[in-house]
Amino acid sequence: MNKNEERAKALKLRRNEDVKSSSSIVLGQLKNSNILDKYNNIGIYYPLGKEIDIMDIMNIYPDKNYYLPITRDEISFIKYNKNDLLVDGAFKTKEPVGEIVSRDMIECFIIPCVAITKDNKRIGYGKGYYDRYLEGYNGLKIGVCYKSADCVDLEGDSYDIKLDYKILG
Repeated sequence: MNKNEERAKALKLRRNEDVKSSSSIVLGQLKNSNILDKYNNIGIYYPLGKEIDIMDIMNIYPDKNYYLPITRDEISFIKYNKNDLLVDGAFKTKEPVGEIVSRDMIECFIIPCVAITKDNKRIGYGKGYYDRYLEGYNGLKIGVCYKSADCVDLEGDSYDIKLDYKILG
């Protein structure tokens, strides 16, 4: 299968997934792994459709700083505090209001994945926003996806971001 076919297959499988259960599993793994303990500035995402919901990470680590994406021509991140105003953004997402921060001040990103390749590269929706944004980024990149979409049977393209760590729900 090619990348578009694998993406379509993963999205089809996602329709049958239990978001609440998978989200709980992912949050538990993030907490139990202690992987976030040493980071103070974490890029997260607001779930779109049936993406795994990691927003409760803010309750697990209330003293950390969080940043949510906004998408215009490219993706950028804005600081977000629990209960801050979120507005409707592109692709039916919820986006924070505020000033865009430098990517390099964010020490770690938790990134939604449609699928993850066998060489640990992220497959997203196909627009390349995260690939371009995180090109050359040296911080930690944690991919989140459903178990059913892990290790799809293809190798990622050279421009697909390689994940440092993955959490499966």
